[in-house]
Formats: sequence, C-alpha cells, structure tokens
Amino acid sequence: MRLLFIIYIVMKKKLLRYTIAALFLFSAVHCFSQSLDTTIYLHSEILGEERLIRIGLPKDYHESDGTYTSVYVLDADYKFDICRSIHEYFEISTGLPGTIMVGVTNSSRENRNRDLLPPSFGGSDSLFRTFMQNELISNIEIAYRCNSDRIIFGHSHGAVFAVNTLVQEPEMFSKYIAADASFQIVNSHLPDSLATDLSDKSLYICSTDGLFGFGEEISSDMLTNNMIFQNYCVQNRQTKLRFYAEHIQDDHSHALITAFHRGYRWIMDWPISKETLKK
Repeated sequence: MRLLFIIYIVMKKKLLRYTIAALFLFSAVHCFSQSLDTTIYLHSEILGEERLIRIGLPKDYHESDGTYTSVYVLDADYKFDICRSIHEYFEISTGLPGTIMVGVTNSSRENRNRDLLPPSFGGSDSLFRTFMQNELISNIEIAYRCNSDRIIFGHSHGAVFAVNTLVQEPEMFSKYIAADASFQIVNSHLPDSLATDLSDKSLYICSTDGLFGFGEEISSDMLTNNMIFQNYCVQNRQTKLRFYAEHIQDDHSHALITAFHRGYRWIMDWPISKETLKK
C-alpha cells in the first residue's frame, strides 16, 4: 500500500512538471506569435540570394484590424533599430500613427554598392528595384495589413537609391526621405524633365557638414551637387512634387538620426505642436 502511495506521489509530481512545462511552452509560442518584431529570410530569385528582412509592427497591430503605412528602411543592418526607436518614441510622445517598418539589410558590403548605385557607378540598382517591387513589397503586402501609402528612407548610398527611384519609378513609393545623398551620382544621369504629374509624391532631402574625416573639398562638392538637384526640382515645378530641403549641422554619419525624425515628420505633415498633441 505504501509502495502504491509513493508511486502515486511521484507520478503526480511528474504530471505537474509536464503541465507546467506545457503551459510555459504555450505561453512562449503565444508571445512569439504576438511579437511586434520579426526577422525573416526571403529567397530572391531575382538577386539569386537570401535576403534578411526585419519587420517591426505598430504596438496596436494585434488588437486592430486597420491598415497601416509601410516604411522601407535601407541599410537596415545598422539603421533599422535607430529608425524604429525614433518612430516608437514619437508614437508615444506626439501620437504619430503607427507604421509597418520593413528593414532591408545588405547581403555584403560589396553588394551594398551593387544594389544601391546605378551602372555608371558600378552598381545594378535597377535589379534591386525589381527585387523590391516584385518580391519584397508584394510579399510584405500579402502578409501584413498595409495600405497604399509607402515610404522609403535611405541615407548616403541609400539616399541615392531613393532619389533615383523617384526619378525612374515614382509609383513604387508615395513618400521619399533621402538623407545626405551624393547628388553627383544622381545628377549625372537626370532626364531633362521629371514625370508630368508627381502631385501625390513627397520628397525630403538634406545636406550635412560633410563626411567625418574627409577634406573640405568633398563636403563642398556634396553641397554644390545638392543645390544643383534642388534647382532641378524648382525647374520641374510643373510636376507639383511636394519637396523640402534643409541643411543639418552635423557630420554625414550622425545626421542620420536628425534626418529621419525631421524628414519623417515633414512628409507625414506631423509637426510637434499643441495641436498635434490634442489629436
């Protein structure tokens, strides 16, 4: 009898342990399924490689059935977390609407140039643009509740890609943020005129004090080419492109932070003010 009682106690403890483990596993799976941050590997037939994609959902995504603006961040290896944190902060502090943020990482340093620069500068940006349009964006918009409002954010070479996309394939995105692009690259192959109607497009660009550690002549050259592009936009005012340019008093690398939050607020027409806070 005592032996049976001992066996009963042992079996009961094991059952309790397995039950707790099962509940923990269920909770872990549930938490994962409700996660707001996800990393996926997308196989690209176009590029012939796997691409790591980071996805950040708005805080109310799982409690809502609404649709959201999508924001595509280039160079996501080291820029996605910065942009996501800034956006989350403004969601809390100013009521900025949530977005589905998609981070496109680089497969290698060499492939970054291949993807973001045009052929005249050693790249194949049109191929990367095709990948984004036909494989990345299409899959994101099937998997997540995106509306038709798409934003692209690029800095440095990423900004070159963003501006060239507006010039060559303007329908890919509705809003463009280009932080301190090398406009020498952009200006070298601009068409005589832009598309006839860009009234539903917005473009934010900025210049900076230059590349940290490089000579003043390079900084001066970047500023000059930035101004040339601004004049080009003015000359093509018939397109009705919503356009804003400014200078950020910081070096090329660190200006990324200021450029994202100022550019994003401008294109979303979301200034920080008492009126904004009341919304």
